[in-house]
Amino acid sequence: MKNRTKNWIIKLFKLTDEKSAEMFEMESKILFCIKQIEKMSELKAKSFDINYQSIYKTKSGFEKALKSNKELVYCFVDFDSEKTETYFTISNQMLNLKEKPEKSTIDFCLQISTEYCNEKSILEFNRILIDELGFDYGYTTKLDSNFDLGTERKIKKGLFSTSVNILEKDHIWTSNKIEILNGIIKNLYPINYINESHLTNSEQKKIISEFGVLSKTNNRIYVWNLTDLNIENLKKTKRTELKLVE
Repeated sequence: MKNRTKNWIIKLFKLTDEKSAEMFEMESKILFCIKQIEKMSELKAKSFDINYQSIYKTKSGFEKALKSNKELVYCFVDFDSEKTETYFTISNQMLNLKEKPEKSTIDFCLQISTEYCNEKSILEFNRILIDELGFDYGYTTKLDSNFDLGTERKIKKGLFSTSVNILEKDHIWTSNKIEILNGIIKNLYPINYINESHLTNSEQKKIISEFGVLSKTNNRIYVWNLTDLNIENLKKTKRTELKLVE
């Protein structure tokens, strides 16, 4: 049986309207993410999926496909995850919808084994990505390797298959994440990236400044670090005031 390890889970979100979603340079941003992950972890990207349908096994083939793809909605990049448990996805949701809503998000999700990076390098990686891709909100946590990146819940193992329960709260976040510039927070994590909207509501600002450590990542984004005890206390007593979704 494989030893259970820990993985860093990084999720970053950028609010878009139709125009900003179309202007977001998916091709260059995907390549930028790959370069930064390879630099931080010393791993190499091994396989690539574009728009849920085309899988490439060489970086050169993938780069050619990126160039020729007019509409990049989704990309999955795998760093030999069977061995390293490391991969990321990036999706530009607005481009996938025929009926365009007023707002949507660009979502970046990375799972990377703690074997390849420490907290200091993760914080620096996050800072670089937030600057380069203009993310508005996000978080970082650590989960056991038997947890699923998408739902952040334990993977159930059957005799011949694995599965993860999808709960109502997953759908609630999906429909509420367009409010990330209106003070909404998904949940509380050891590392939280928040914006000015989380500090304009006096009640929310008071709690954020009293618990944990708040510092600037750049001129738009703050990193809010919380201990496990902070998280436990705030979830019990300040859930509504903090506008927590989960």
